[in-house]
Amino acid sequence: MSDYNEDSVANEILEICGKMADTGLVAGTEGNVSGRVADGAILMTPSGYNKGDVTREKLVKLNLDGEVVAGEFTPTSEKWMHIEFYRQRPQTNGVVHGHPIFCTAFAAAHVDLPRDILPELVAVIGQIATVPYGRPSSAKLAEALAPYVSRHNVFLLQNHGATAAGASVRDAFHRLQVAEAYAKTVWAAKTLGGVQPMTADQIADLPLPSFN
Repeated sequence: MSDYNEDSVANEILEICGKMADTGLVAGTEGNVSGRVADGAILMTPSGYNKGDVTREKLVKLNLDGEVVAGEFTPTSEKWMHIEFYRQRPQTNGVVHGHPIFCTAFAAAHVDLPRDILPELVAVIGQIATVPYGRPSSAKLAEALAPYVSRHNVFLLQNHGATAAGASVRDAFHRLQVAEAYAKTVWAAKTLGGVQPMTADQIADLPLPSFN
C-alpha cells in the first residue's frame, strides 16, 4: 500500500462516484464509496450528496475507530459498514455501495442469486452473499454483514441494495458492475425457463476468486 497515496485514492473515488452516477448504480443521494490510503486511514464520501457532485474537498478521512481525522463534512452514514470490511480484510482497499436495480430487486425479494452459472462469476467474484436485513445508516448493518465479509466479494443487502469490496476502489466498482449485469442475466434467463448450472468438472477447471 506504500504507493496508494491519499491523492491517488481520492482521485479514484471521485472517478468511481462519477461512473456510479452515470451508469445508474445509484440515484439521488444513494450510495457511498471508500478507499484505504497508505497510512491505513479511510477516505469516504460525504453524507447527503449525489455521487456525481462529490468533490475532493467533500471527502472525509476516518480512522478504523470511525473517528474523523480530516475533512469538514459528515461522512457517509454507512461508515460502519465500510469499516467492517477494512477491519476484517487487510488486502481490501476499496468498498462501493449502491442500489443497482436488478441486484436490489433480488435483495428486496430475499432471493439469492444462483451460483455456478457463469465462469466470470465463479472465477472473479465467487458466490454472491445475501445478507439479512440490518438497519441502514447504523452499526446494525455492519453487524449483519460481519459473518459474510471475509468469504464473499459482493453482497446483496436485504431490503436495501448491494455492496462490493476489492483490492482497489476501481476493483470494487467493477465487481458491483459485474454483479448487476449477472443479476440482469439471471432475470432474463428466468423468462427462458431458468438458469442451468455449470457441471462440477467445468467449475473445477476454473481458478478460485481472491478475497481482497
